[in-house]
Amino acid sequence: MNRPNLSDVIGRHINENADRLYRLAFRYVRNEEDAMDIVQEAACKLLRYQDKIKQPEYIDTLLYRITVNTALDFLRKRKHETVGLPLSEEGHEDDHGDLYALDMLNILDEKSRAIIILRFFEDKQLAEIADILQMNLNTVKTRLYSALRTLKKELERKR
Repeated sequence: MNRPNLSDVIGRHINENADRLYRLAFRYVRNEEDAMDIVQEAACKLLRYQDKIKQPEYIDTLLYRITVNTALDFLRKRKHETVGLPLSEEGHEDDHGDLYALDMLNILDEKSRAIIILRFFEDKQLAEIADILQMNLNTVKTRLYSALRTLKKELERKR
């Protein structure tokens, strides 16, 4: 029986996770076209460096890691621009559910924001987050709880 080509395996993983990767990228950049560009760039990076993949069973983790890093790179490049949300005629944000929570995340540093997004928006376990972000599990836990305290204080301050 023939083993599938690594490019085919990667392509299948990209297709199976495209919606999740798009949502992940969108949570960072909050723009449809930019999110699609980030997912496409992340997929291209993974395919471009497929010869360096030593453990194909971690393709999903690599895909998430590359998507997060590509989104963060995008934000760094566009830091001088405001990647904001459209306002309705009344001056309030359009009703998109989690958008207020996403705005709150802007007070966090990049790594803490990534942990919160992966944990609560992407429903990833802490060990998966540690793998995706290439961090120690205890560091992920510490940053998570610190970020939650920061967000709680900010919410209380805005009340």
